[in-house]
Formats: sequence, structure tokens, C-alpha cells
Amino acid sequence: MFAAELIRGRTFRRRYLPDRSGPAAVLSSVNTILHQRQLEEYYCTLCYAIFDLKRRNVTLANSGLPYPIRASAEGVSQIELPGVPLGSFLGSAYDELTYALHPGDVFVFCSDGVSEAMNVNGEEFGSPQLIEIVERSRELAPRAIVDAIFDAVEAFREGFPPNDDMTAVAVKIVL
Repeated sequence: MFAAELIRGRTFRRRYLPDRSGPAAVLSSVNTILHQRQLEEYYCTLCYAIFDLKRRNVTLANSGLPYPIRASAEGVSQIELPGVPLGSFLGSAYDELTYALHPGDVFVFCSDGVSEAMNVNGEEFGSPQLIEIVERSRELAPRAIVDAIFDAVEAFREGFPPNDDMTAVAVKIVL
């Protein structure tokens, strides 16, 4: 909850300090604060994305969340954007990537509980399977894309109990 408030506060500052409020700068700032708090074994993973609909682009930075998936005219793939979890190491720097937005583009963000879901044989669901689901469902509404992901994970687990929580968010551009 503390990390969420830090992110909200720095996002609000974007109006007044846009040059210091990009996703990478926000993650670096929050990382410093969390590390200074010295909360043992406390860290936070997230992918911070700013969708700028006026400029028609999205800028992303990541702090340890599984790579987001982007479906565009060029195809469907993961956005390879590494980053260490917030609060882990003092002075961590984060990279940013910016993509132009086009009608029909889809961005999918998932927690590791999705790709690391296990079946009775101890096999993980995995990122390749997740990419396939986004490829097959990219024409659907965002809620239906998320439902397709959760349905596929549930079918893969074959009744095996969840080993982690699962979160998925889909964003579809309809400019």
C-alpha cells in the first residue's frame, strides 16, 4: 500500500515536473525511498506504463514484473524490459521504452502467478503459452482477453491448486 501511494504521488507530480516524472524516474525515486526505509524482505514489482493518448504513444519501465506483451501490426511478442524489484538495491536505474500507439494495439500485463502457474506434473504455464493466448484473443475486448488468459491457466492446472495469486490487465487501443 505504501508503494502504491508513492507511485500515485509521483504520477500526480507529472503535471508540474514532467521531465522528472517519466516511468524510469518514478521507479528510481520509489526504489530509493523503499530501500531507505530498510524494510527487510520487502520489495515491490510493477510495470509502470504511461499511455499518452494525445501524443499517441506509451512509455514503459519495469521493476521485476514479467515482461508485458504487445500485440500490434508487427505481431505479438513480449516487451523485453528488465528491471530489479523496487526496494532491493540502492541506486538501481530503470530503462524506458516508448511505442507509438495504433488502433487495435493490445498491451497485456500479468503477474508472475500467471506464467508460473503449475500443473499436477510440476510444469509451468510459461510465457510462450501466454503469448499464444494473446495472439488468439487480440481482437476481443480487454475483459475477454483477460478471461481467456485465466481460463487457459485454469485448464492447464487441471485442478491443481494455485501456487500464487494471478493478476492480468489488458489495454486495447481504439483511437
